[in-house]
Amino acid sequence: MDLDVVRGLQMADQLTYLRGRILEAALSMEAVARYLHVRLSGGSDFEEALHTPQQFQVLIAECAEHAARCARFSDRTRSLAMDAIHQAAGLYEQRNRFVHDALRLSLVSEQRWEQSKLWRPKREIGEPLPDPEPVSADEMVDLVFELIRTTWRLRGALWCLIGSSQEVSPYLTHPFEPQWDGSFRPVRDASAEPTRSAGQ
Repeated sequence: MDLDVVRGLQMADQLTYLRGRILEAALSMEAVARYLHVRLSGGSDFEEALHTPQQFQVLIAECAEHAARCARFSDRTRSLAMDAIHQAAGLYEQRNRFVHDALRLSLVSEQRWEQSKLWRPKREIGEPLPDPEPVSADEMVDLVFELIRTTWRLRGALWCLIGSSQEVSPYLTHPFEPQWDGSFRPVRDASAEPTRSAGQ
């Protein structure tokens, strides 16, 4: 569904659809991260990805550990790959909020909803409940774009490991604009290192 069509839906329908898009984009990022883990661990078989750590935060932390000492990376590639890996960890935390927290219509604005946690660790028993966090459809759209961006950055790290040399992948070094369909559009007149601003 085109983004303009999504934005024309009723707010409740927007959030329902965008939750699904967040899940889809996060799943693509996870799939790339799992094969990156395989490559960083010295493997090459796609099926080995099925035996990587189940929890994403454990998986991505191990990716960071392996990348930090991977001989296949040049110093520049390692820095860029580590940046993408750390970005993936943070984005997955945001994904978890939208997937696991309850969403309800804000009492203040019809254009905003609120997130409330459905679970807290036992150590927080007796503490005041946290206030609901406001959330908007635009924030969810931004998260989808950032998940797409970081997925391509992780693919760039994979490219460096699969290729025949330590040449830095353009997915890591060249600015681009993530597209709603999961692809990207290069920014051809720029030569700077990529930025992480959503700005979509």
